Amino acid sequence: MNLKNTDFLKSILLLLFSALLFSCVEEEIREVTLYDKPHTEASASRTDIKFGETVDFKSTSFKHLTTTWTFAGGSPASSVNPDATVVYNNPGTYDAKLVIKYIDNTIETKLFKIIVKGIDPPLPYGGTAVIIPGTIEAENYNLGGEGIAYHDTEEQNLAVLNGSPRYRTDDGVDVQMGNNINNISYTQAGEWSNYTITVPATGIYDFDFRVASGDASGGKSIKLQLVNPNTGVATDLGQTGNFQNTGSYNTYISKNVTGINLTEGQNTFRVLFTGSNTNLDKINIKVSVPAPPIDGVGIFTEKDIVSSNPGIAPPPNGGNMAITIVTTNTNHGTKALWYHFDPAGNGSPQNGFALSHMDLTVSPYNATAYNNLNVAVKSSTPKKVRIRLNTNSGNYWVTLNPGNPAYGMLWDGQWHELTIPFSQILRDGNGAALSTVPAAKSSIKQFTIRTDDSDYSIVPNSFDYYIDDIYFTPN
Repeated sequence: MNLKNTDFLKSILLLLFSALLFSCVEEEIREVTLYDKPHTEASASRTDIKFGETVDFKSTSFKHLTTTWTFAGGSPASSVNPDATVVYNNPGTYDAKLVIKYIDNTIETKLFKIIVKGIDPPLPYGGTAVIIPGTIEAENYNLGGEGIAYHDTEEQNLAVLNGSPRYRTDDGVDVQMGNNINNISYTQAGEWSNYTITVPATGIYDFDFRVASGDASGGKSIKLQLVNPNTGVATDLGQTGNFQNTGSYNTYISKNVTGINLTEGQNTFRVLFTGSNTNLDKINIKVSVPAPPIDGVGIFTEKDIVSSNPGIAPPPNGGNMAITIVTTNTNHGTKALWYHFDPAGNGSPQNGFALSHMDLTVSPYNATAYNNLNVAVKSSTPKKVRIRLNTNSGNYWVTLNPGNPAYGMLWDGQWHELTIPFSQILRDGNGAALSTVPAAKSSIKQFTIRTDDSDYSIVPNSFDYYIDDIYFTPN
């Protein structure tokens, strides 16, 4: 065979081998599907918020069987939905945890740390809190402005608009400067100012509010509140009660809120004005000391009093009222009286009125030495009620009227200690004063609570009054 034939044969063999090779490779090709592993994916819209704000949580986890969120400190506290919106109402640092269970029963978790900030720390006027015992000047309320340090119903300082020099440049509170006294004036219901003090030791303290009013109707009660330093939420501690005209807006008297528990360290309190016509000069704060015995005679009281002529308690029902001795939320001590309107179940139904007589142990009682009836009253029922003394010479009473509050009474569900002069307790509510009728003053037989004829209701449960600390005093 010649060389040309040999080369030709080699070419044919090479072509056959290549065809066979490609045929084998094609037969070995297979389709392969890759397996995607389950995985946890989640997000939080933010992790640093202020209290009261919300966070949106979202889970996009793959091949999950169950989804479980838990939100410590949040609302809702948990969810089984992939997406959840959670509100955080209290400052602090909280864990938000996602637990994913997959179809192969494996479990994975993802954790978010949520930081919830409170309000900015209170900043006292001048930068330093007053150490108590001490005096807070009303015009030296905290720094921070409207909604933080104070709330005023108008932007202008009305005292400045009416001729007063300006006391501070950041004021919206109506601060009035006088020759000897700087004070908060032109007050309206709902206005308030905050003050921060340093308490050296946990204990009980008394607050002496120096107030004035030149209005014919007198001044309105001031509430004392404790402010949560993290949230700004205010809690009632007590209030001064309304007070009569002091003679002028520059004639100041003391109205006290006593027995206030304060903890060691910084405390921020709020002065909340419940109405108009009240000037506030300052607040004197001192350690509470045991009060001396009251110079008077107790009818129903656990206060330390010079003498007593206790009434029969609970008083017998005289018509449509159920009377019970209660032992919680009393004004003082461990007992108070609850007068509840119950025309069907009181045991002595009457038409047109509800009343109860408390008979005195020594009756008739000679109250010639005394000039005031003192009684603590609590109610949230805006119904007129008569406070009455029955004597051998007729019945004498005053009417507590929600439409014209007097003697420091408010229908706000809080205790109010009323001092009612005998000169304003009148025969049948409109006749001679008890103080001017010796025969009546020397023959008191009963203390009575009675509905007023003009405000009587036949609806059950429409009348609730609590009474405590009934006593007479000379001054």
